[in-house]
Amino acid sequence: MSRQSINFWVLFTISIILSAIIISVFVKALKVILMLVLILALAPIVYLVLRLIIPGQKTIDEDDKLGKRH
Repeated sequence: MSRQSINFWVLFTISIILSAIIISVFVKALKVILMLVLILALAPIVYLVLRLIIPGQKTIDEDDKLGKRH
């Protein structure tokens, strides 16, 4: 094999390895971004559902205000 042929295969192998690394990092970044978007989108829905399931206790002040209106 000539030197140009060896040089070609070395560069070709290195470029494939670097491409695989770059693609894997890009996919991991996309997963993180997708998780953040889904969390931000679902957080208000989960909050409202939990608020319906677990009703808050009314304070005495709120009862007094309603009583004074009548």
